[in-house]
Parts: sequence; C-alpha cells; structure tokens
Amino acid sequence: MKSSKNLFICLTVCLIILTGCDDLSRFSYENYNCQPRLTSLYEIRISQPKPGAFANILYAKDQSKAKITSLTKTQIIIESKSLRLIVDRQTGFTKVYKDNIYESVSCVVDKFKM
Repeated sequence: MKSSKNLFICLTVCLIILTGCDDLSRFSYENYNCQPRLTSLYEIRISQPKPGAFANILYAKDQSKAKITSLTKTQIIIESKSLRLIVDRQTGFTKVYKDNIYESVSCVVDKFKM
C-alpha cells in the first residue's frame, strides 16, 4: 500500500513537471506564407526557431538564407547582408527591409511542434 502511494506521488510529480516544460520538443518549425508585393517575398521557413539558426527565405525568382538574430515569443528578427525581416509570430505581419526598400507584408502562420 505504501509503495503504490509513493509510486502515485512520483508519477503525479513527473506529469506536472513534464506538462510545465514548454521547450521540451523533438522537432518544430515555423512557416510564414506571404502575399508578395514589391520585394516578391513568398515564404519564410524556419526549421529551428532559436537565435543563431538560419531561416530560408523564398522569393519569386530566388532563395536565400538569413540568420535569426533575435527571437521572443512575439517576434523574430532575421538578418543578412542586404535584408532585415521583423516577423510578428502571432499574426504573421512582416516588415521587410531589403536594400533600400521597405515593405509591410501580410503572411499566414503555420507552426508545428512535436
């Protein structure tokens, strides 16, 4: 009786700890599918949402990689030599600074975490 009670308490504590771990995942990605305008930005693919990782940026005619320089629960900042993207992680609204062009783009957010 005493050992089953201890086992129940141990399992309950483990369950509470595991459900409280938001960062415990094997795989996650974020995609932002955009409505292109001036800069022809079609999609932003982030396979590892963490600072220092790289994001794939897809345009109408080419593709590039850019570094994630800042990441919070609400915003991602992605930068390369001639590009800076500020992405709202909830709404998908993206500010694009490419060379000397500024554009606001509306994107659809697609997130997956396992």
